Amino acid sequence: MDNVRDCMEDLVNAIRASDEYQNFKEAEERVADVPGLVDRIREYCWKNYELQTSDVEDLYERMEAFEDEYREFRKNPVVAEYLESELRICRMIQEINARITNVVELMI
Repeated sequence: MDNVRDCMEDLVNAIRASDEYQNFKEAEERVADVPGLVDRIREYCWKNYELQTSDVEDLYERMEAFEDEYREFRKNPVVAEYLESELRICRMIQEINARITNVVELMI
């Protein structure tokens, strides 16, 4: 288990040193510099999550309304950069997770 922990620590360090993570941290700092923007982004992400995990019949209409509501918000370059950099980190972590679960072959 010590070897796995060491490798995990190496992976965490590699993620932190990656361009994707560095860009994310810079975007996060720019968001924090704008009063109220952190809360607006959290609200946006929460509503997006709720829509993606819901199974209501009018999902298409709700998604359109959500996109209409936040269209101008997403045009803000600070917001767009943050969301894009966050997405890159999430995809990296998903890829790592998929690689591990595919190799381990647990019955999940």
